Amino acid sequence: MIRTCIVLPTYNNGKTVGDVIKGVLAHSPDLIVVDDGSTDDTEKVLKEFPAVLVIEHDHNRGKGAAMMSGFAKARAIGFDRAITIDADGQHLADEIPLFIAAAEIDPRAIFVGSRKRIGRVAWTSRLANRVSDFWFWLESGASLPDTQCGFRSYPLELIHRLKLKKNHYDFEVEVLMKAAWMGAPLKPVPMTALYLPPEQRVSHFRPVKDSLRISHLFTLFFFMRFFLPSGFQKVVCDNSFSDIPFSKKMGMVTKDFVHEAVSKPFNFSASIGLGMMVGILPIWGFQTLSATLLADRLRLNKFAAVISSNISFPLVIPFIFYAALVIGHFLFFGSLDFHPVLQGTMSQIAAQRFGEWFWGSIVLALAVGLAGGSATYLTARLINLFRGPLGNG
Repeated sequence: MIRTCIVLPTYNNGKTVGDVIKGVLAHSPDLIVVDDGSTDDTEKVLKEFPAVLVIEHDHNRGKGAAMMSGFAKARAIGFDRAITIDADGQHLADEIPLFIAAAEIDPRAIFVGSRKRIGRVAWTSRLANRVSDFWFWLESGASLPDTQCGFRSYPLELIHRLKLKKNHYDFEVEVLMKAAWMGAPLKPVPMTALYLPPEQRVSHFRPVKDSLRISHLFTLFFFMRFFLPSGFQKVVCDNSFSDIPFSKKMGMVTKDFVHEAVSKPFNFSASIGLGMMVGILPIWGFQTLSATLLADRLRLNKFAAVISSNISFPLVIPFIFYAALVIGHFLFFGSLDFHPVLQGTMSQIAAQRFGEWFWGSIVLALAVGLAGGSATYLTARLINLFRGPLGNG
C-alpha cells in the first residue's frame, strides 16, 4: 500500500490556513505544514493543531524551498508520496481522495490538478497559464492542461532523484520539466479551484518578479532541450550525477551521443540530412531554429540537426548562393550558366533574381540533404560492421 501524506506550505495565510488544515485532517491525519517564515498570526493558528507536524523556516525562503523541506521530512519518516495543497483556501481538501485514488493506479506518475475555476479570474492570469502550458508542451514533449496548479501528488523517490534548484514559484515548473525529461508519467486530475473576491484573496505571487523567474527558466529549458545533446538533459536532471566531475559528465554526454549515432543509423542520418537541408533553404536567420523544431517534432536527433544546419557558415554562404543561382537558372531557362553576371550584395541579387535563387536553393537543399544523410547512413553502417551491430533501436 502506498503511504501518502499531505504537505501544506504556508506563508502569511493566517486567515485561511486553519480552515484548510481542518479540511485536510478530515481526510488524512498525515499532514506536514511548512511555515515559511510567516510574520502574521499563522504561528498562533498552527498552535491550535498540536497533533500536526510543523516545520518552521526562520525566514521566508519561497514556496519551492518550503515544499522541498516538506518532501524531505515526509521521505525521512517513511512516506512514499506527498500531496501538495495551497494554504489560501483555493483548493478543496475534499478532493484529496481523487489524488490518492489516481496514485493507486499509477504509482510512478506525478498528478497535477486541472482546475475548474469558480469565481472571477483575471484574463492576465488565464493568459499566463496558457502561455506556460504551451511552452511546457514544446520543451518537455508532454502535455498537461494546467501546469500552474499547485494541487499535486508527487512520488517522493522521484523527487529525491531529481536535481531541483529553484526555491520560488518557478520550482513548480522545474519539477515538472525535469520529471518529464526523466521519463516520469505526468497526468492531470480534474479538480475545483475557488477564487475568492480580491479583498479576501491572499496571493504571494509577484506578477513581475515571479513571471520573470518562470520566463527565464523556460528560456533555459528551451536552450537545453533544442540545442544540446539529449544526454545533457539526463546529467542536468539526475541527482546521481551530482558528485561526478564536469569532465567526466561531458565524456558521458559525448559517449551517449556517439552511441546514439551508431546504434540508430537511420535516425541519425535523417537528422544530419534534415539539418543540412534546412541550413540551405532560403530562410536566412531561421535555419537553426527551424532545424531543431522540425527534428523535435519528427523525433530525430536535435543536436545533430542543429550542428549540420550550420553548413551555411559565412565562408560557405557565397558558394551555396552561387550554386543556387546556377540551378535556378537551369530550372527557368533550361541551360547552365556558370558565369552569371552578379552586381550588388547577395541580398540585392537575391531580390533581383528571386525566382531563380529561391527555387534553386530549394532544389540544392533537397539534394545536399539527401546526399549528406545518405553518406552519414553509409558511414554509420560501416562503423557497425567493424564494431559489431548495435541494433537500429
